[in-house]
Amino acid sequence: MSGILAYGTAVPRRRIAGTEIRAVWGNLAESFLDLLSIGERAVLGPDEDTLTLAVAAGRACLERAAAGMAAGGAAKAGGGADGAAGVGGAAGLGIGAVLLGTGTSPYATKAAAEVLKDALDIPPGALACDVQCAERSGSAALTLARGLVESGVVQRALVVAADTPNRHVAPGQVVEYVAGAGACALLVGRAAGLAELGPWRTHSWDQNDYFRVEGERFIQSGAGFYGWVANWGLLDHVVPAVSDYFAATATGPSDYAKFVVPQKTGVRALMTMGKCGLDMMQVLPYVLTQMIGDAGAAQSFLALAHILDWAEAGELVGVADYGSGAGCDVWSLRTTEALAASRDGAGTVLSQIEDKLMVDYATMLKLEQKLIRPAGQLSNFY
Repeated sequence: MSGILAYGTAVPRRRIAGTEIRAVWGNLAESFLDLLSIGERAVLGPDEDTLTLAVAAGRACLERAAAGMAAGGAAKAGGGADGAAGVGGAAGLGIGAVLLGTGTSPYATKAAAEVLKDALDIPPGALACDVQCAERSGSAALTLARGLVESGVVQRALVVAADTPNRHVAPGQVVEYVAGAGACALLVGRAAGLAELGPWRTHSWDQNDYFRVEGERFIQSGAGFYGWVANWGLLDHVVPAVSDYFAATATGPSDYAKFVVPQKTGVRALMTMGKCGLDMMQVLPYVLTQMIGDAGAAQSFLALAHILDWAEAGELVGVADYGSGAGCDVWSLRTTEALAASRDGAGTVLSQIEDKLMVDYATMLKLEQKLIRPAGQLSNFY
C-alpha cells in the first residue's frame, strides 16, 4: 500500500491574456480563442524558474505534512510505522527520496533535484534524482517513488512535478497562447494518507508531436504546424491506455467521481473525455488551462491537487497523464476521511489562481527572457 500523505502547489502570480498575445501577432483567428478555451496563462516572475516553483510547492507540501503529523492526523489516517514517525522539519519526516519530474530543468547536466533537496533541508542521505519524460515526467517520477516506498527501500518519497514551458516557446508560436508554468509536490508514504494510490498502467511508443533537442531553447512541433496534427500522439496513446486501465481494474467511466485528462488546451480535454467515455462533469470542472495555461509536467498534478482541495472521502479519482513523444500513464487514487481533516482553508489551487497580476506582452517578453542580450553586456544602458 502507498498513498499521498500531503501535497503542495505553486502557480506564478503574473498572467497574460490570450487577447494580449493576439493583438501583437494576429496569428490566430479571434474565434479560436473561445474554440480552444484560451483565456489567460501564467507568466514567470523575474526570480522564477522550474526549480524555484518546485521549491515553493515542496515547501508547502512538507509544511502541511509536518502540521498534520504534529496534530496526529497521519497516525489516524495510516497507522503503523508510517503514521507514527515524529516531526521536526523535513528531517523528521523520514523522506528517503526526492524525485523531480520536469522537462524544463534549468540545468543541462546538473541534478536539479539535489538543489531542491538542499533547499528543503532534506538530509543528504536521501536519494535525489531528476526524471525527464516530457509532460508525463511527474507521473513517471510518482511511479518510481511508489516502487521505492512499496518495496520498503524508503519510508517516504517526495515527488515534485514542475515545468516552465512558457520559457521554451518562441515568440509568435501558436503555443505561446497557452504555454504556462507551475509545480505540484506530493509526499508519498506507506499508508493510505489523504488518498490511497491505486493501480498503474502505461502505453507508449516514440511519436514526434512536440520536442526540444539538445542545445536548443525553444520547443518545436514535429509536424511543423499546429492544429489536429500537433495533437496526433494524444489519442493514439491516451485512448488505449485508459481502455487498458479500465479492463485491468474491472472498472468503467461511471465508477470514477472525477477524472484528470491531458489539458494543454481545453480542446484536448474535450477530445480525450469523449473518446474515453467520460462525462463532462467528471472532467471539465478540473481543467485549468483557461486560467493558467499549460504547466507541462505539472498540469495534471495541479488539476489533481485542485480535486483534492474539494473532494469528499471515498471518491475514486482517475488520472491520465500524456507526454509528447513519451506516451500516457494512467493511475487512480481513492480519497480518505483524513483529506477533509487536513484542510486549513489556505493555499488551495483556486486561491493561487485567483491571486493574479496581469501583464502586457512586452513585460512578458522581458520576464521570460525571450529577448536574449549579449552575455558580455556590462550595463543596462548600452
